[in-house]
Amino acid sequence: MIGQWLKDFIVRKINLSCSSSVKILPTLLLSLSLVACQSSPQSAESVNVSAYAAEIPQLTCAAHGSVNGNAVKLTANRTKPGDPAYIEFRQRLSPGIPSGHMYVVFGRLDAQGNPVTRQYNGLFPKGSLIGLYGGAIIPMPAELKPSYADCHFSTGAAYRVSLTESQYQQLLGKVRYNLANPPLWTMFGFNCNNYAASLGAVAGLVEPANRAQPSFSYIYSYIEVNGDKGRKFSGS
Repeated sequence: MIGQWLKDFIVRKINLSCSSSVKILPTLLLSLSLVACQSSPQSAESVNVSAYAAEIPQLTCAAHGSVNGNAVKLTANRTKPGDPAYIEFRQRLSPGIPSGHMYVVFGRLDAQGNPVTRQYNGLFPKGSLIGLYGGAIIPMPAELKPSYADCHFSTGAAYRVSLTESQYQQLLGKVRYNLANPPLWTMFGFNCNNYAASLGAVAGLVEPANRAQPSFSYIYSYIEVNGDKGRKFSGS
């Protein structure tokens, strides 16, 4: 009797254990699938965002409250389909000097040819008005990082040219060198216009014959001498 009772007890325990395992199995499989999802590779979207990070973060407008800077209406646009990057020449008013100020914005383009990063770089004398007018006599130390005005003032004109990957790497190399070895600013020798044009050389762009023009006219001469007067649409 005791032997038969013990056998029946063991059989019931085994059946109960198997039944519980069957009930637990779906939950276990669901948990494993959730873990697998959480440990899967990054989505394409997150990879694309990181791929579009600014190469020189100190040249973004983050310090002035706008990480991505601002888009502006283009006066001329030479963007070739498939090019991965761009350089943009902008001219704006300057509170300190009637001629205005010219600087560049550069970064990456998406597949449709739209800017996804904006880094600002220009040459402006340190020391405010003393630097500006002192530069008419002697070369003055200069600032190359974006100012509040670069990041927020409206532009009088803007000229965009797309770059190949090789050209873009040359541009990054030039900008990094200039940040480490800032050129001196002179009003009639090497000013903001001439500095911007020196960066445009990576795309084969040239300066106008009259290098001493004020910024508000220089940028139009720059567009014209490079054959892009009237070119306002990408690929046109």
